[in-house]
Amino acid sequence: MSFPNNLLSQSTWRQVGLGLTTMIFGLGTLATVSPTTASKGLGVVPTSPEGYEINEKSMVFLGIRDVAAALTLFWFYSERKAKEMGALTMASVLVCVADAWVAAWGPNGFGNRVWGLCGAGLAMFFIRAGLFQSQ
Repeated sequence: MSFPNNLLSQSTWRQVGLGLTTMIFGLGTLATVSPTTASKGLGVVPTSPEGYEINEKSMVFLGIRDVAAALTLFWFYSERKAKEMGALTMASVLVCVADAWVAAWGPNGFGNRVWGLCGAGLAMFFIRAGLFQSQ
């Protein structure tokens, strides 16, 4: 197998994928249960009552999206479908890119928050490559 798959065994890649799945589930749950806290994490702070309402609805939508993706990943994990986990994780990398873009255009600009999101996207891409090659 090629890099990065040869760094870890197949079962270890599955466990790393499970950890990533748990993180996606946790972030989705946070956005669903506490949308204001999740949006502040992205640097999106509403300034009016209407903005607050729109922000809350959109964060709940984004949270449910993450929870749905995580539940699918949990199912792939239970079925030992590492390649499918890798493919869905690749789609989640695009979500990280979009989150970083939103945070970069927020009131705080291109700060530590954006670098963290970029790092998360790179980590997800690395994990995706390992999962996708592990069959």
